[in-house]
Amino acid sequence: MINYKTTKLLIYLFLFVCTVNHIFFSYRLFIRENGYILGDWLINYGGGFTRRGLFGEIIIYLSKNLDINLIKLTFIIFCIFYIYFIFLIYKIISRSNINFLTLLLILSPSTFLFSFYDPLAAGRKEFLFFIFFCLYFLYREKKIFIYSSPIIATGIILTHELFIFLCPLFFIARYLKTKSLRFRDYNLEILISCLSILILIFLFKFSNPNIQNTCEAIKNFGYDWRICFSINDLNLLRDNPKSVAEYIKGKNNIFYYSLFLILSLIPILLCLKKFFNFNIYFSFLFIIISLLPIIGLVFVVNDWGRYIHIYTFVWMLIFLSYTKIKEINLSYAKVVVLLLYSSSWYIPHCCPDIHFSKYKFKPGILYIYERIHLRLTTENTMYKS
Repeated sequence: MINYKTTKLLIYLFLFVCTVNHIFFSYRLFIRENGYILGDWLINYGGGFTRRGLFGEIIIYLSKNLDINLIKLTFIIFCIFYIYFIFLIYKIISRSNINFLTLLLILSPSTFLFSFYDPLAAGRKEFLFFIFFCLYFLYREKKIFIYSSPIIATGIILTHELFIFLCPLFFIARYLKTKSLRFRDYNLEILISCLSILILIFLFKFSNPNIQNTCEAIKNFGYDWRICFSINDLNLLRDNPKSVAEYIKGKNNIFYYSLFLILSLIPILLCLKKFFNFNIYFSFLFIIISLLPIIGLVFVVNDWGRYIHIYTFVWMLIFLSYTKIKEINLSYAKVVVLLLYSSSWYIPHCCPDIHFSKYKFKPGILYIYERIHLRLTTENTMYKS
């Protein structure tokens, strides 16, 4: 048996390893001027008002006025926010009663291990969503958060507008905590949701940037056109709606991501049933309500793995914030199940045909071995996941 104190220490060590891995690969992607990751942080208002441009505008302004290298400054700001995010995670876990089911979520390839298995998932903006949810779970009843949450939410939405698709999870989290259906008990959740909708409408109504000028604001620092890959996608919904439709038609995309979603949902369903005594039908109702907006993203984006990750991660935070779970010791049989679950599969952020061309189903541990083997046997250190 592994006692509770040892289990938490192992969790903290696991989080430390995942954090070092995430920051390391984020740095590699930033210094290589990855247009889809670094470029996404540097979207700006140089070509006019656009979605996701707030952080980039601030970073470019600071870089010019403080005479700091643009990439180094972006990485420093990224690290500050990411370390703060991990601090909030540690704080939530320190207050949580961990058991076998919550460990399944913590060790799931769709939560912390997502960017560990797929390095091209590192350095993305979605952890800003998790920061907001962490603050929500930690300080939901505090006046300072109630008053500041609209400002924080606005900043996040102006940095990544897809935050709105997670709003149903605020209502679910509140219901699971209060078991109340009274309208007044959801004032904050209604405020956040309405604000998100209004900002999203504003973004799509008034966002029509000159892509070339937006890109030039970055290229003026001495970078080439590749850094603008993410910027070139800003008008994708207006200019090229067929690209996502073609991706949806790929038979392997539907098959693999449906499988990964099912594997991710298993511990969520078990937690709903165990912690809240819901029957299987009621548990599925919560899943469907929370999943519908995410499924809607299938018709908007093609990196489906990222949104399964975001969805599962928020559910994990919901259960970790529920402190009535009984503490238990882990049997070695359960430890084996945890290890098998966490190492026997992984979710690529996109493009499963590339990942599973040789093997129809590849364990996550095998994918790590392949990456290490490639780096040891070739001179090309840039492995395209």
